[in-house]
Amino acid sequence: MKKITILSLFTLLCCFSSSFAQSGLGIKGGLNFNTVYTDAGTLSNNIKQSLDTQTGYVFGVFGRIGNKVYLQPEVLFAQKGGTIELQNVGKVKYTYSNLDMPVLLGVKVLKFIRIMGGPVATFKLDEDKKLGESIKAYTSGSFDDAMKKATFGYQFGIGIKILGFDLDLRKEGSLSDISVLNLQNNAQFSQKASGWQITLGLKII
Repeated sequence: MKKITILSLFTLLCCFSSSFAQSGLGIKGGLNFNTVYTDAGTLSNNIKQSLDTQTGYVFGVFGRIGNKVYLQPEVLFAQKGGTIELQNVGKVKYTYSNLDMPVLLGVKVLKFIRIMGGPVATFKLDEDKKLGESIKAYTSGSFDDAMKKATFGYQFGIGIKILGFDLDLRKEGSLSDISVLNLQNNAQFSQKASGWQITLGLKII
């Protein structure tokens, strides 16, 4: 199912790229530097956020529609992570995988410099079991189900053209919770992500 979805989105990008002048299609990859902010409600004395940064990777395809002012839809597989701190346990690091779909509006301010920004729709694909196992004593629901909901965020940043490659540095964050889980005493455990992404891209069409 996931392969079908990614293939369909890739095909959609190809259609966009072939339908507009000054358009193109490319591939990209790079690194995520991610922090997760935690709200544990009434259990904040037991479950606390950690500002430790986790490093992950990102790769995928992008389309570019337009020239000086352009629209750039992307389909990206992204691995990210976070850290929480549990009483009597310590810090628990975990990773999760997303299918991110940014739709960015960009402007070329110089021949080799771009600025861009826009919304991102995110679909949770997978997560390791470390976080769920660590906080299951506090839960009254399924952590797996909580992590599968689509979320929304944003990206903005700057791009530089170097030797035919696009080097992008972007700030990204969550507009909605990346997970929400019911805890004991009608409290909720929720998380939002924030971080930086650096990628190297190459237009192939």
